[in-house]
Amino acid sequence: MTSKLPIGKSMYPGDLICPEYGVEVNEDQEIVYRYTAGRGCSLQEYHQNGRSISVIVATVVGVVESEEITPESEEVQSSEERKEKTTTDGAGRIVKYIEIRVLPIPTDLGLNPKQTKDNSFANNLPKEGDIVLARVTRISLQRANVEILAVEDKPVPIDSGVGSNGSGKVAPGGGSGAATFSVSQASSDLGETFRGLIRSQDVRATERDRVKVIESFKPGDIVRAQILSLGDGTNYYLTTARNDLGVVFARSDSGAGGLMYATDWQTMTAPSTGLSEKRKCAKPF
Repeated sequence: MTSKLPIGKSMYPGDLICPEYGVEVNEDQEIVYRYTAGRGCSLQEYHQNGRSISVIVATVVGVVESEEITPESEEVQSSEERKEKTTTDGAGRIVKYIEIRVLPIPTDLGLNPKQTKDNSFANNLPKEGDIVLARVTRISLQRANVEILAVEDKPVPIDSGVGSNGSGKVAPGGGSGAATFSVSQASSDLGETFRGLIRSQDVRATERDRVKVIESFKPGDIVRAQILSLGDGTNYYLTTARNDLGVVFARSDSGAGGLMYATDWQTMTAPSTGLSEKRKCAKPF
């Protein structure tokens, strides 16, 4: 069973490595492997076809390694006490405890993770020039705060943390922290979403000095925007200064009413009530 592990293969956050348990039969002897999550991975529930199993998932970019360990009351001993050992359960089966780790690829080997594996995870991360869908979370006189939901119709990768974009478990040995660019928040592995700002001067291409953010966006609106830059280290800078960029989904009365539809580039109307509200609308596409 250990030979089937992806030892030495490159992994990206979210990649499945192996189930929590494995069974192998050799010469009428049944061997049960119990895999535990070490550095760079975590134990998570995986749902498929109505079934739920516990699997070990990578939480960092790196290569897979394994080591046989000695259990102590179902807990892994310290590194000084680790040594190869097998135990036998009450049914006469041999039980082996294997720790799985995902370690960063050494730079001196000259290996490039993108060359060793074709994985679209890295391509999902927001970067300059990307078109994204974002939800407006807060507005002020000078800007609108948003959280990025998707990049070019692809979902933003789930983090391993416990925040709104996390899987609910903090990875042992350090998680990705990829959902935020603040050092303090990344170190706590909150699993937050990517955040961005739409400044008043980036709302539209004309009459920028006359823009009123409150007449362009409202909290809860879904906005199609383009990433201008990586921003200030905490937020991406986004722009809607194009005809095809702006609000694509909105509800009247700041989210309390029905769905509205664009009637022109700066007005959205709710068919159920006939009420209109100002928005910076995206051209239908």
